[in-house]
Amino acid sequence: MAQISILNADMPQANDNLRYSTTASTFDYTSTGANYTWDFSSIKVQNQDVQKYFSPLQTPYLLQFLSNASYGIPQSNQGLGPIGGVASNVYMFYKTSSAAQIIVGRGATIQSLPLGIVYAPKDTVFKYPLTFGSTYSGSFSGEQSLATLGTLKQAGTRSTTVDGWGKITTPYGTFDCIRVKSIVDETDSIIFNGFGIPLPNSKIEYTWLAKTEKYPIMEVVVNSLTSAVTSIKYKDIYRPEAYVNNANFSANKVGGKIGDTITLSNKSFGIPKTFNWTITPGTYVFAAGSSATSENPKVIFTATGKYSVKLSLTYEGAADDTLRTDYITISEPVVAKFACSNVMPAINETVYFTDSSTGNPTSWKWAITPTTGVIYLSGNIAQNIQVQFTQKGNYSVQLTATNASGNNIVKKDNYIQVWPTSIKPVEPVALAKFFPNPAKNFVSVELSQSGIAELTIYNILGQTVLHKTLENTSQNQINTEDLPRGMYVIEIKQNKQKLSERLILE
Repeated sequence: MAQISILNADMPQANDNLRYSTTASTFDYTSTGANYTWDFSSIKVQNQDVQKYFSPLQTPYLLQFLSNASYGIPQSNQGLGPIGGVASNVYMFYKTSSAAQIIVGRGATIQSLPLGIVYAPKDTVFKYPLTFGSTYSGSFSGEQSLATLGTLKQAGTRSTTVDGWGKITTPYGTFDCIRVKSIVDETDSIIFNGFGIPLPNSKIEYTWLAKTEKYPIMEVVVNSLTSAVTSIKYKDIYRPEAYVNNANFSANKVGGKIGDTITLSNKSFGIPKTFNWTITPGTYVFAAGSSATSENPKVIFTATGKYSVKLSLTYEGAADDTLRTDYITISEPVVAKFACSNVMPAINETVYFTDSSTGNPTSWKWAITPTTGVIYLSGNIAQNIQVQFTQKGNYSVQLTATNASGNNIVKKDNYIQVWPTSIKPVEPVALAKFFPNPAKNFVSVELSQSGIAELTIYNILGQTVLHKTLENTSQNQINTEDLPRGMYVIEIKQNKQKLSERLILE
């Protein structure tokens, strides 16, 4: 009848290295029975890796598991719930014998401390011999203090049935097999200050085993709560096509300025054995003790430009790489600058603001305050904008210019002074010259005619703020230090002539 019996000799031992593939293909994994045929030959390989079975001496947890474990298998930290975010070097430890394969606990490094959760009672995965119709069940539990994070407790039950036998076909080949179904009802709890937070971690494991193959011909794990498939693995040979896009990485930022430190982080599938980073052009240095062979190097770029980054990996018996062209841009620091067509417009007159920033900015944001009385005719995020002012008064203008290295802000207070329609300067005549304009602490006035002249400065409301009699045609210096910064009208009356001009104090 071709029924088989699985023994401990058919299962993995310490120091074994067994290749497996993963797939995202969908297929019927629940159907089973006596003399059943499972045809999974059409599934497509997604990724590959090698499962290594480490002696406890090769792990950080020899003190906890040297005497009671045969080997440890590296795992992700997801099974540790919220604790997983601070855990590393997570292992599941197994004890094998002619009678059974048993999980004896887990190891995890947290806050640089190698900690072990030793189960008592232990979790019996397989009882030998495994034959069609075999059933068994049991419970397991363990807990470990996790330094300042409280205590992690794991407890649950496992119910196992050998519910099928027959032939299975995968891309790896066709084998006589048995099918084992295990229902694991597990609850992990984080206990802090006596208060427990339960974390359900229940699953159903479907495992197809064949004589002398050690690694399962097929293994499907399903989340009991959601019925979602969490992993599909099967024993396989090396397939180069499986390593397409296995190499992956990211940077903490893809733009900066000369001297910035950028961290490159490995995000590759599986467990790479070696890393090699290639960056072009070569105007960069590695920082903080990292190098081209570090998993997560830190890089300082010493010249502007676009940099391509390549990560090359080796796995057990395979290799892969990923190149990202022009991935990182190093730019000169941006310096925001701008000008406008008229700093003293009339109400409803269109004013044109022109960006003149250096550093090749790629985005801009304008802000004019107060916001009342301001209409952006072309929005406020274009490089150059058009604005109308519907109310008189003084307006400050701010421009934020941004490039890959960051942003820079320039603000000009009281830069725009909208003139009320009731006050209009007259066209200047050859009566006098004023300079500088805009001015700071003084204004020089040169009269073109001899004789006494009257100088008056008015504020934006038409109020007199300074009056002075001038007699010298060439050397008249008016002190404006005590006047508030802003827009004024300066007026000269002489020999029945009058000259008015706008004056800016900044």
